[in-house]
Amino acid sequence: MLDKKQYPAALAEKKPAAIYLLATVYSFSPYGWEKLFLRGDTIVNLKGYLDSAGKNAVNGYRLVFGEQNQIDSVWELNTAYQLREKIFPVRDGILRILSYDGQGIMSDQFVFDYAKKYTNDNKPIPSLKKLLREAKVYVFSDQNEYAVASAWVLSIGIDKYGGDGLMNLMACESDAISYNRFFRTQYAKFSGAGSSSVYYNEYLLTGQLATREAILNALKEIASRALPNDYFIFNFSGMSTMLTFDSVAYATYFFPFNKKGYSGNLIKNLGADHNETNETLLSLKTLQEHIQPIQAKNQLFISEAGPSDKFKSEFIKTLMQNSPMVASLLNKNRVIIVPNKMGMEGNCNGVKSSYLNCYITQLDSTKNIYNIFAEADNSQNAGKAEQVAFEIKKRESLDKKLGYSYFDIFFERQFLQLYNEIFGDSNGQTRGMKVQSKALNETVTNLTGRHFALVVGTDNYKGKGWNKLSNPVKDAWAVADELAHSYGFDVQLLEDKPMDTIYKAIREYYRIAQPNDQLVVYFAGHGDVDDELLDDGFIVCSDSRSVDDDPVRNTYIPYGKLQRMLNNIPARQVLVLLDVCHGGTFDTKAFNQVKREREGDFSSISNRNVLQFLKDKLPLRTRKFLSSVGSEPAFDGKAGRHSPFAGLLLQVLREKGGGSNGIVTLTDINAVLKTASLNETAALKISPHMADFGTVDAFSEFIFIPVDKASGKQ
Repeated sequence: MLDKKQYPAALAEKKPAAIYLLATVYSFSPYGWEKLFLRGDTIVNLKGYLDSAGKNAVNGYRLVFGEQNQIDSVWELNTAYQLREKIFPVRDGILRILSYDGQGIMSDQFVFDYAKKYTNDNKPIPSLKKLLREAKVYVFSDQNEYAVASAWVLSIGIDKYGGDGLMNLMACESDAISYNRFFRTQYAKFSGAGSSSVYYNEYLLTGQLATREAILNALKEIASRALPNDYFIFNFSGMSTMLTFDSVAYATYFFPFNKKGYSGNLIKNLGADHNETNETLLSLKTLQEHIQPIQAKNQLFISEAGPSDKFKSEFIKTLMQNSPMVASLLNKNRVIIVPNKMGMEGNCNGVKSSYLNCYITQLDSTKNIYNIFAEADNSQNAGKAEQVAFEIKKRESLDKKLGYSYFDIFFERQFLQLYNEIFGDSNGQTRGMKVQSKALNETVTNLTGRHFALVVGTDNYKGKGWNKLSNPVKDAWAVADELAHSYGFDVQLLEDKPMDTIYKAIREYYRIAQPNDQLVVYFAGHGDVDDELLDDGFIVCSDSRSVDDDPVRNTYIPYGKLQRMLNNIPARQVLVLLDVCHGGTFDTKAFNQVKREREGDFSSISNRNVLQFLKDKLPLRTRKFLSSVGSEPAFDGKAGRHSPFAGLLLQVLREKGGGSNGIVTLTDINAVLKTASLNETAALKISPHMADFGTVDAFSEFIFIPVDKASGKQ
């Protein structure tokens, strides 16, 4: 804590009630010199403290605002007094945390239930004052495990389109409003949080507001803010059509609002231009690509905009990326409610609405729509999802106007479980950690040693020509946290470090790693390539000089040298993950333009005997790498969000094989990335490249083995 007389002028003018110094580890002198600048836990001589402890002894300040016994808010600033975070108490044991980028723009937020965290760790719940005296109020994994679930609802409705091509509708806009009101009210009851906007986030786009740009921007914002425990709900009420550009493959396109209107030729598909259509309409594929980065596991989709009886299967297949295997790896808890044929409007208690809107929003008051996500394997939730589905279907059965089954409720996880039972092998006794946790622990203990990870993220560069990046350090922190907490890795995180520091860290693994160990090396930041004189790619470090000043890249880390160093480390399993430009040139064959099919790119162990798979693969010498791109530039992503590569990597790692076999392989990760590489949206494009390097067994595989939290073992 800083004595008030020691407040820097720029901080004193903000009039905080208290300022805490965020200090790195500092060993006090055995001679008691610290008494010259400390009185108990209060710094009374800041200059003396900094002169004694060193310039790197402080990495920020925590400003507390409010009265003596009532904290209103807390600001966390870096040493340049730039805002990094704001913390607001919501109620006892719960905080709202807002994160800011280097320009002072809010980049992230979540509601942190720290009372639940300390309770689960069997520790006394600290007072807020005591918590704020910790070096870190939270870590990245807390966002996944202890964030209070929020709802993110995007409800779209368009009645009038303009032009001579589309008919006017009557109930789409009122349906969108009705859905939003219903989901807000239901969430207030479900969460017990009342109508607080902290938990319920609505994106209501009706009429002229429901443009293509507005819809995609809403999805991007939700993707940047939603957390794994959250709920995402999407509704589109409006027109759609099926178009083809090759006379063979038809696809459904939604019509957003277009101020120019729509012509009849577009509906008849006469002279439709592919690029112009993609810029005007909203394909299911584009919709899926923008939903894919949304981390919320619980997702509900509603639409009666289908133009034919093929809409249901197309919608489901598109959201699942046409791959049950990839859907299993991502393990989303998705529910899809769509008509079996074409969508229709009708009357609901004398009010014009769609049939689905009537059935859903008139749900029995004893039920709650959010229970449709209830997990069947949780005894407390057993049957809740089925009860909600039954009540919605019951309203349809009471409607005598249709005379047929109008809609279906599709549960993705139930479908995938049935799919695996039908098409997987029959040896159900060996599936995953839950079935064979003891045997799995014994197998892993006998075959593996320690798990090391070197995670490097670089945002800031001294060399001219290398612009500041927004996300590598954030990505590095998140990957490091996931590897440490979910997979038991001993992680060394390097943030904006120079080349020599990185080399020193790699050399240390040569000294300490043993044959049974694993090593993961992750780089996020700038990459470079010279395909003329040097025929090599490079990691750009924080102290790398400009290419003009260093044409032979002596201040860069060349891939060839990095390969040789990592190949010589004694650890049997070594994996390199590169989220940098030109990362694919880590594969030396890239310079020869050699294209080769790699066995296993889209394979998965599926339902095979996991124990036997581990016994077969773990003893093999493994040297593999996976990059976000080949020889082209990589996409950093919008500030405050993860890069496309890091976002998908984290989604797969966070599932810990829960939707498949209880383990995660590099092949699994590559399969998800490869599927995502087929995206049509340029801003979301990646082109992953996976290959071996060094001395490697041709049949090897890198395997991530999750920590069993109950036992603390893998």
